[in-house]
Amino acid sequence: MGVTPSEEQDFTEFVRAYGDRLLRFARLLVPDAAEAEDVLQTALLRLTKHWSRQLESPEAYVRAALVNLAKDRGRRSHLVPVPAEATPDLSTGGSDHAEAIAARAHLDQILAALPPRQRVTVVLRVIDGLSEAETAAVMQCSPGTVKSNLARGLDKVRAALAPTLTSAEETAR
Repeated sequence: MGVTPSEEQDFTEFVRAYGDRLLRFARLLVPDAAEAEDVLQTALLRLTKHWSRQLESPEAYVRAALVNLAKDRGRRSHLVPVPAEATPDLSTGGSDHAEAIAARAHLDQILAALPPRQRVTVVLRVIDGLSEAETAAVMQCSPGTVKSNLARGLDKVRAALAPTLTSAEETAR
């Protein structure tokens, strides 16, 4: 069964409309930029297999696929170490841009240090703003698991930020 030109155009429009946002989401889940792109491509490829079914929310489908792929990657992370590199958006300039790059690199390092399930939970709840129930549905776990992963993940994020906050407070004095 082939793809109709209309379906192909709809899929292309979907990728144009949501591709950047989905890549940012993948980048938060998978700290290595190149691997995040690969994970997104895999998720989009999975979407193409179901595109003709007129999914209710293709973006939600891709996000769930990204979460699953990130969890799978996390299970194999002990096999191949992955560096956390910053991939700045060079579309703007100035000192604020340099600070944004540094902040993004720091966020990437903090997220990369979290275990995969905690990282996914923090990204979905804090950065993407999903509810506990929505996060549990995407992660295919209970809301209690979301709560415990979030609490543990945020504790680690706070601990990683503590030296930064302390030095900023000392500078302000």
